[in-house]
Amino acid sequence: MQREMQNRENRENADGETVENKSKANSDLLRIVEAILFASPEPITLTKIARIAGVKLKAVRDAVFLLQEEYRTRATALEIMEVGGKYTMRVKPEYSVYVDRFRELDMERGALRTLAVIAFKQPVKLSELAKIRGNRCYEHVRKLEELGFIRLEPSGRTKVITTTRKFAEYFGLKSSNPESVKKFLASAAKRDARLEKYIREKT
Repeated sequence: MQREMQNRENRENADGETVENKSKANSDLLRIVEAILFASPEPITLTKIARIAGVKLKAVRDAVFLLQEEYRTRATALEIMEVGGKYTMRVKPEYSVYVDRFRELDMERGALRTLAVIAFKQPVKLSELAKIRGNRCYEHVRKLEELGFIRLEPSGRTKVITTTRKFAEYFGLKSSNPESVKKFLASAAKRDARLEKYIREKT
């Protein structure tokens, strides 16, 4: 009888330790995923996060979901959002005005200039964009489409490009109409003399 009670106590202690260990492991994974999202210079896929963290994809998917809920329910100026199938941590739109001067866009300057051309001339044909920006624009377009910032629709032998609602949401714009996009890019261009010159010429 005494041995049975001892065995039961040992099992309860082992179970309690297992639950505690699992809870700590889950908490550690949340913080690891949070750190990766914070440090990543651009939106990142769940698969890549899983590879960096050395855990299964499902565990990362669950962790990102929990982090999104955590950031939604607590008082913080940050949020975690999905962009074109990838995830990023950013400043909430209502606080972005306070950090705009310090923030760099998650793309190279060349891609930003290509995006400016698209925004100011939309809807713009891919063939026309290539004449303006050169062959490098095809690489930029792939990147911008991957991020979900632009959409391409077939038009004869070429494609027509426009900006998307996802673009407006990501950059904290209240509207995705061309005028709102132009105002945003005019602000961003203050950090890029060549882009600012282009915008002045086009407006």
